[in-house]
Amino acid sequence: MKRSLLLVALLLAAPSARALTYSRHVLSNGLTVLLYKDASAPLVAVNIWYKVGSKNEEAGRTGFAHLFEHYMFECTKNTKQGEYFDTVFKKLGGLANAFTSYDKTNYYSVVPAGGLDEMLRLESDRMGFLQACMSQESLDKQRGIVQNEKREREGAPYSSVFEDVVGQTFPAPHPYNWPIIGSMRDLEAASLQDVAKFHKTYYLPNNAVLAIAGAIDEAKALERAKFWFEGIPAGPAPAPLNPPAVASLGGRREMTTPDPKAQMPMLVIGFPIPGRGKPGADEASVLASILSEGRGARLAKALKEGARPLAVMAEGGVIGLYESDLLLIQAVPAPGVTMAELEAAIHAEIARIAAGGPSAQELARVKAKLRTSMYDALQNVEGVAQSLAEGEAVGGDPELFIGGEAARIQAVDADAVKRAAARLTPSNSSVVKIAPAPAAPRNP
Repeated sequence: MKRSLLLVALLLAAPSARALTYSRHVLSNGLTVLLYKDASAPLVAVNIWYKVGSKNEEAGRTGFAHLFEHYMFECTKNTKQGEYFDTVFKKLGGLANAFTSYDKTNYYSVVPAGGLDEMLRLESDRMGFLQACMSQESLDKQRGIVQNEKREREGAPYSSVFEDVVGQTFPAPHPYNWPIIGSMRDLEAASLQDVAKFHKTYYLPNNAVLAIAGAIDEAKALERAKFWFEGIPAGPAPAPLNPPAVASLGGRREMTTPDPKAQMPMLVIGFPIPGRGKPGADEASVLASILSEGRGARLAKALKEGARPLAVMAEGGVIGLYESDLLLIQAVPAPGVTMAELEAAIHAEIARIAAGGPSAQELARVKAKLRTSMYDALQNVEGVAQSLAEGEAVGGDPELFIGGEAARIQAVDADAVKRAAARLTPSNSSVVKIAPAPAAPRNP
């Protein structure tokens, strides 16, 4: 067992901050269990973090991770269709949901403290006994739900821009190349055997983290976690991906996407940066905030103010990918401003930071904002459970994105921001331009 102190009070320098303690346990089947006690409210959060995302799929077999985000709520050997949500919402009066990304699949719930045992039963049931309920009928149902979700997304303006810039930055065979939701062709072609194999490969106790936070008796919570999960056998550890880090694109990349739903053109520039939690990532996050967050953001001042505004919108940020990440800037040109002019102005502002660095006031403001955001995530048991699970799943360290990240952000100085800005050059950028276009005529 590992027991640790999260140095939140020190790192965040907030008078109201309080230290958090957690314990770490590894069950005989490889499931890592993290426990955090907080009796301030009679609630408990249960977070299951599976180390599988769309990056773990194969070309031609995409969309499986997101499909299982839905499928895991279907039914199991011991839980009837609809029983999961009925239990959480109607019986326990709690909430539950899930999300999928390129790197992860996360299931989370918050229920009254007395419902912990029932939530552990439900989560262990779908980890160990989902396949007994899998059928062609249930697959067709969940596939249809995902396909409808994909159609809805594609019906929105600018819907392709995120996937376009990520796909262009990480060309095949990089595992970030395909969209998280997958392609219609791959979803349609997926067989019951395909999806069952995917579940058997990745939804294993030794490929997951269970975090429990809230009004718990730690010894009893650990005993119940063992009772419900330890009987699920471990499987072969999924093969590591180890894709090469993308630090340089070897030249500027550009694509233009016609969008009949867009009312105005949009420019998106992506710059490769180190993956979240890796050396160099935190100064890139600070730089992104200096460029685009708050009233004093550099891009807002440079592009939206002055005698001749160049943009009606300018914002950005870091995606948060783990293998290699992207710092994105998106802007909508003001009337009469060309894409080339807008892109040049963005690069000019980045070059100014690379040359002169941020001011002391800018750096202090952004650090305070980032630290406050981290602290806000710890104000409820759901946020604590998710943060602990993420750190353990990504780096084997529950503190990686709590105390660890706060300390790294605090250590970022002006020279580090200058170095981060110097890497954001036109020749190392991925540019996507959204061009409003007339809708294609419909067939009579």
